[in-house]
Amino acid sequence: MSRLSAALRRRVDPASDAGVSLVELIVVMMITGIVLAIVGSMFVNVAQVTATSNATNTRSSIAANIVNEMSKVIRTSSNNAVDGNDDPDPAVVAATATSLTVYSYVDTSPTNPMPTKVTFRVDSNGTVFEDRVAASVSGSYYVFTGATTTRNLGGPIVGTDLFTYLDSGNKAITPDSTGKLSFDQRNTVASIKVTLTIANSSRTGSSDPVRIVNTIGMPNLLLTGTDD
Repeated sequence: MSRLSAALRRRVDPASDAGVSLVELIVVMMITGIVLAIVGSMFVNVAQVTATSNATNTRSSIAANIVNEMSKVIRTSSNNAVDGNDDPDPAVVAATATSLTVYSYVDTSPTNPMPTKVTFRVDSNGTVFEDRVAASVSGSYYVFTGATTTRNLGGPIVGTDLFTYLDSGNKAITPDSTGKLSFDQRNTVASIKVTLTIANSSRTGSSDPVRIVNTIGMPNLLLTGTDD
């Protein structure tokens, strides 16, 4: 009977049961918290790297698309004959550091080629736009009096030296006091250097810019004899 009583006391006595103490529980919680903090930090780092990479790729694609479009237009630019003048208008219609207008045979019909007046400009937000005016025939000449179609090429870009104009000796042509190229200067443009910079302002705080520099020749000018 005494043995049975002792056995029952051991079963109902809390001190005799094996279990997790408060100290052990606190230690487990601390270790779990450390592991979760490490995993969370790794997740945040991976997310930041991914966001930076995606932002860079996106901006690189935008910059490449803008420069490709400019290259296509500038390479096919040409002088344009005008009524009442023995000398044609220069292929470069208007030129500043941040805007450019040219006569170009871009995207023209191979059977009935006609020029287009194309303008590249940057708005106050740094977005690059392309404006086009298709030519119409007036007598024996092309004129540009039709509607303007506008396309958003992307951005935002930074910096004020988007276009640099070069003569046949690859020397930069300095704009006048108004920041524009004069008529005589526009006649000497043989190539245009495009410097496109897009800031990479991702959530990680990276400020490394995406920059593309491309010097675009104007081979059509050699056919007119105006590019010495």
